[in-house]
Amino acid sequence: MKDIAAVILCAGKGSRMNDDSTSKVCFDCAGVPVIRRIINNMKAAGVKRFVVVIGHQAYSVMDCLDGVDGVVYAYQKEQKGTGHAAYCGLKALETIGHTGPTLVSMGDKIISPKAVRELVERAETAKVVWSVQPVASNFGGGRVVLRDGKPLGVVEFTDEVLEQLIEQNAPFEMQGGGYGCSTVEIDMLCDLLNRTEGVLGSQLVGAGLGGCVVALIRKDAAASVIETVNKGYYDRFGFAHSAMVYSASNGSSVMY
Repeated sequence: MKDIAAVILCAGKGSRMNDDSTSKVCFDCAGVPVIRRIINNMKAAGVKRFVVVIGHQAYSVMDCLDGVDGVVYAYQKEQKGTGHAAYCGLKALETIGHTGPTLVSMGDKIISPKAVRELVERAETAKVVWSVQPVASNFGGGRVVLRDGKPLGVVEFTDEVLEQLIEQNAPFEMQGGGYGCSTVEIDMLCDLLNRTEGVLGSQLVGAGLGGCVVALIRKDAAASVIETVNKGYYDRFGFAHSAMVYSASNGSSVMY
């Protein structure tokens, strides 16, 4: 097996933990700090060198890993995102002369030795290998944004990023958490409608009542749109057909 190194990203603030007493990677998981579990699993898979990228609560991470062999540190002075943190770690590996395969991992995601070995094996025949979860497994998490089947990047769902995704016309099913109250099925229905001839646009409405979708369509396309939705959505998920057609009116008016 080649000389494998790992860059483990541990510089983030972990604001969602609501506990700043230590780095989020140092919290125990069944009595063992998460970061130690990650390193132990990677060692079991053959990884020998570790660059731990630290920033926020840097000393707590270093204290937690005191005595662990094969660990060096790269300091990310400013938290500029996941990509920049990975860059800091890779620059450190370059400095110590590492030229073999490199595994880049989050410091708060425990990966099994089996998964690490599979990643390394796949890397033998590919320049880059990504390990990701299905959308349904972590609907509120970040997303790999795709275009034409190729990855554009990994994003969190801030308002700024949502605007970028809209500009890229990324499918809603790749934008989990965009509405904050949507579901994978509703996002897929919007995507189906937005790809259908005669549909001018669609979106989630009525989330407080369980959620439904409204679409603006050409009058002459109503029948074909309903047929597409029945086949591509309702039949696919085993749902009863449920589509209603409404026409726009003048709305509220002052009567004289």
